[in-house]
Amino acid sequence: MTRPRAAAERFVADMPDALRARVNPIYSPLLSIVPVSHSDPITDDETAIFTSSYGVLNAPKGAGRRAYCIGTATTERAKQHGWLAQMAGHTADEVVATLTEHPVDHKLVHIRGQHTRGNVVARLQAAGKRVRDCVVYEQLLLRLSDAARNAISREELTIVPLFSPRTAGQFASEVSRTTSIHVVALSDSVAEAAKPVHSSSVAVRPDATAMYEAIEQAIGAG
Repeated sequence: MTRPRAAAERFVADMPDALRARVNPIYSPLLSIVPVSHSDPITDDETAIFTSSYGVLNAPKGAGRRAYCIGTATTERAKQHGWLAQMAGHTADEVVATLTEHPVDHKLVHIRGQHTRGNVVARLQAAGKRVRDCVVYEQLLLRLSDAARNAISREELTIVPLFSPRTAGQFASEVSRTTSIHVVALSDSVAEAAKPVHSSSVAVRPDATAMYEAIEQAIGAG
């Protein structure tokens, strides 16, 4: 499990019981989420855009303000933190399309990490939207743990769920032996970033349920 530790533990805890019984999780976060100092990043006349739960966790409380969110998990997290949250799509492309195609007569602020993909603000600005960036956290790269390296070095199948292109790229740079690794990628862009680790499958949707299904299929194929 290469996600930040708290997110990885939630992912394992929420696994269907039958799948959880078949895996032996090894936690080796490849990213550390570090808050970035900021003043209140959103004014009363702005609506937030969240493309990550970490944006929600490192932003001020919503206090009833509006937010457009990516995916069900981020949307639910935003609601828990006091935002009047609406899911705008499962991917950054879908979020941009939703905000581009529908009238949005208020100012927007993309609350995000230092490293991001999708060019959300630039694309929305090109579509004529009033939108700005606000960075509230940094994602620091980490090395694989000794336990993870030992697991990869063995002949038995090691399944590696990867959830972001940046984590996938870091994982690929950390491993030299790939014959016993099966990457389960959240999306095509994640799978592409994981090369040269070629043994991979891609979730049919970018959500936890589809990742669990893909992991189960990988176990069966192994």
